[in-house]
Amino acid sequence: MKRASLLFLVLSSLWSVGSYAAKDDTIRIGVDATFAPFEFTKPDGSLSGFEIDLGNAICKEIQKKCEWVPSNFDGLIPSLNVNRIDAVMSSLGVSEKRRKQVLFTDIVWTGFSSMLSRADLHLQPTVESLKGKVIGVQQGTMQEHYVRERFANHGVQVQTYQDQDQVYADLINGRIDVSFQDMLQAQFDFIDAGKHSDFTNLRVEDKLLPADSAIAVKKGNEKLVALFNDGLKKIHADGTYNRIQRQYFGDLNLYRGQ
Repeated sequence: MKRASLLFLVLSSLWSVGSYAAKDDTIRIGVDATFAPFEFTKPDGSLSGFEIDLGNAICKEIQKKCEWVPSNFDGLIPSLNVNRIDAVMSSLGVSEKRRKQVLFTDIVWTGFSSMLSRADLHLQPTVESLKGKVIGVQQGTMQEHYVRERFANHGVQVQTYQDQDQVYADLINGRIDVSFQDMLQAQFDFIDAGKHSDFTNLRVEDKLLPADSAIAVKKGNEKLVALFNDGLKKIHADGTYNRIQRQYFGDLNLYRGQ
């Protein structure tokens, strides 16, 4: 019995440290593909977006095959920690709460959070302005953690959704008064692409809303972090990062360095 238990522990340890290597040259990357222009599903069912292209470029540099695994956002880190995926690349903010759960690579891009609301309501991201209002936010995001900490106990209702598109649908229909999300995503996908110029996109800064995003891997897998960091450095050095960035954001610079 003891011998069998020891064998199980040894095998479990080997799996947890080098799980991605056990699948030959494939790295399974979890993504919530409902967050254009960072990650989205095209009409033909294929995945595209700023981070999808970056991830594929990084994998090419480190000579690994990327296998993108779509998931709801709030299921990404749990899937990582039970070895269903090897990494998460999905506009994942580098927060202290998440640092306790996963390992992060170097910074991939930087962008602030924001509050969306109809311009004619003149709302501000304060308790006084939002009292009696309904906030919509995607489940599992740092914005959800922020609004629960800052507003939920002050007469503000918090409504959560599985994906960002559901948040926007209820915002347009008036079922919620405001939403909190990534500022760039809201500007490019909701206001510009969606032609919703009647909404304001107010930048929100708070220690609970870190601006940096990175790739996450399971704790103990420093080898995979080093591989990703090596690939990220290479796509910066050869101009690939800047080319992809211009494709999605024009002259806007999302990378502030380490």
